[in-house]
Amino acid sequence: MAREEAAPTFETWRHRLEAAQDRGAEVERFLQVLRAVGSPMIDGPAVTFVYYDTQARSVLVAGEFNQWSRGGDRAIMERIDESGLFHYTLNLAEPVRLEYKFIVDGEWKLDPLCPNSVDNGIGGRNSYFVVGDFREPPELEPVEDIPHGRVEEFEFASARLGNRRAIYVYLPPTYDANPARFPVLYVHDGGEYLSRARLPVVLDNLIHAGAVTPLVAVMVDPVDRMNEYKPNEGYANFVYSELLPHIDGRFRTQAKAQGRGVMGASLGGLISVHLALERPDLFSRIGSQSGAFFYAGDGILDLARSAAVEQSFYFDVGKYEQRFIPANLELVEALKARGCRCFYQELAGGHDWTSWRAHLKELLTFLWPAAAPRKRAPRKASPRRAKRKSEK
Repeated sequence: MAREEAAPTFETWRHRLEAAQDRGAEVERFLQVLRAVGSPMIDGPAVTFVYYDTQARSVLVAGEFNQWSRGGDRAIMERIDESGLFHYTLNLAEPVRLEYKFIVDGEWKLDPLCPNSVDNGIGGRNSYFVVGDFREPPELEPVEDIPHGRVEEFEFASARLGNRRAIYVYLPPTYDANPARFPVLYVHDGGEYLSRARLPVVLDNLIHAGAVTPLVAVMVDPVDRMNEYKPNEGYANFVYSELLPHIDGRFRTQAKAQGRGVMGASLGGLISVHLALERPDLFSRIGSQSGAFFYAGDGILDLARSAAVEQSFYFDVGKYEQRFIPANLELVEALKARGCRCFYQELAGGHDWTSWRAHLKELLTFLWPAAAPRKRAPRKASPRRAKRKSEK
């Protein structure tokens, strides 16, 4: 089944737009995402500028990367048919902060979808973006000669919501041999955490290294992401009354708050925190990456002010997600004031899977650290045992 993405690339949106029967609705959906996460769209070294104007005939992007088009390459933005969308992709080979503007039918304009602007020193302002120094961490790479878990995939039908969704369950390497019940982490945007964030690979490596306790990860796909992940009573009831009982009955998972967590990115982070705050009797460990908490207004803060002190929260957000940072900080402060255990960090990244997957280790080791092995004090040998040892 088709899956909505938490942080789709521009090419994903372009293909979706070209295939859409209602192009106007698809354009508005794309613009809604851009208004939330900002422009340009940064995916690793690729920086895609997007401009929307149904009346524009010619749009260029000029900036420090092409000498503001004075003697440099003229970056002409391509128009997608009559949609009003113009785009241009720039590939950068090194970390950099660059200023730019659009030239729309000869008129210089700021990027209206970019949250970042700076005084240009000549009486105006320029838009700017940052591509940070970034290397993929080693835990994202599969290692052949270590034990591996497995992923079971199935479709789950919800009677409450009247739909079906894909679910992927990671079972740790010791699952079959160990008859005990395992802690369980529910993951929103599950198919993307499976494929784009490589969560099973990360878990295999961290469990083998003794950094994370062996756990079950239930990766759940959305069906109507924009509606389900903005705090939605119907979706919440589906999780509480259908999904959790099914998983606890089908797999050996710990059916208690102390052994259960939930996480997600962007809107997935919002719904994860909301579910846990609303039902602390079900979730005690919560992870959010670039949580879109501004969508929830004061409602999420009201819940945080009465959070259970036994709950632990992990938050990360990109330094270039200017719209996201204030709401994250406000939520963290409310949780800390309540006495909850919190971890918060701002990363040199943006709203993308490159950043999210790079920090899964911090999230998992904070929420699910492996128990430190007990160090036994050396036992003194009895006189008889000492004598026997000396006789050998």
